[in-house]
Amino acid sequence: MSRDQPRSQAVCHFSFVCSFLLAALCLLPTAYGQSATATLGGTVEDQNGAVIPGATVTAINAGTALKRETTTGSGGNYTFPLLPPGTYIVRVQAQGFATLENRNVVLNVGDQKALQIQLKAGDVNATVQVTNEAR
Repeated sequence: MSRDQPRSQAVCHFSFVCSFLLAALCLLPTAYGQSATATLGGTVEDQNGAVIPGATVTAINAGTALKRETTTGSGGNYTFPLLPPGTYIVRVQAQGFATLENRNVVLNVGDQKALQIQLKAGDVNATVQVTNEAR
């Protein structure tokens, strides 16, 4: 009987380890799905509602000076995934349009904000500042 006792303890220990690992694997997708970042995206249009492809969109974190830049696609869309939470300045530039700055865009953890931007044709040296928040 003493000969089988170490074997049964080993089986019990192995079962416990397997159960623990299975439980940990089941909880992994839940922990992985939580993110401490936010997403900012939207569309850049002109005054008539026509999309502007090739516009440069820059997101600047006012607190950390983190700067991310992207270019709008053929549909005038842009996306900044995985941005740290904070207050951002969003700057948009396109050839033949006045530069637009949208200040105080607040992103919280898990936000997926859409910011529709309308550029005005005209003096490319002028900067238009917008102070309303993203939706």
